[in-house]
Amino acid sequence: LGAGRGAVHAGGAHRLLGLIAEERGDTEDAEEHYCAALSLLERSSAAGDLADLCRLLGDLLRRTGRVEAAMDAYRTGLGHRAAPGTTTLGPAPATPPMSPAWGAYG
Repeated sequence: LGAGRGAVHAGGAHRLLGLIAEERGDTEDAEEHYCAALSLLERSSAAGDLADLCRLLGDLLRRTGRVEAAMDAYRTGLGHRAAPGTTTLGPAPATPPMSPAWGAYG
């Protein structure tokens, strides 16, 4: 196992804990787990996972009214966008549905 492998698994665990916290409605706990995962994944080569995590964090921040922080999270994810095959924690992020708040995606 490479040096970054432990960080990928620990980041994945925090990502999952964040998703669980979000499902419970605990946005503060979810944000803490997403930030912990972000810190771990930035040190690994799992760029796809990092990009997906930044999307999750950005969406959470946007829903809580912290638009500037959400934009920073999205920018971080775009800065680490990945080539196909670099996501290790699950399938690549799905194409966002059409939403009146964000307009149509093309």
